[in-house]
Amino acid sequence: MAFICNDCGNQSTKKFAQGKCPACDSFNIKTTHKSTKQAIKEKEPKTLIELVVLALLWGLLAYGAWDKYLKPEPTAQAKIKTAPTVEKKEEPALDF
Repeated sequence: MAFICNDCGNQSTKKFAQGKCPACDSFNIKTTHKSTKQAIKEKEPKTLIELVVLALLWGLLAYGAWDKYLKPEPTAQAKIKTAPTVEKKEEPALDF
């Protein structure tokens, strides 16, 4: 874990004595390792709009998976009813 002074850039692997930089006596010190309490404080809860967007995206993903993999296929008889019919002409030379 490293400690760095934000004012002068002094670095140390040990905590500065009395919480201030020994080079410039500044209390403006940061650490590269966050304690658990700081991490919990900095973690913000999700807003309502973020939760709604998250739910909509998961729903869209679930619907896409259901539509592609789980949706029952139409029966053969339903396919025949929906297929367009083409009329064959017996005498193609007469329709000019």
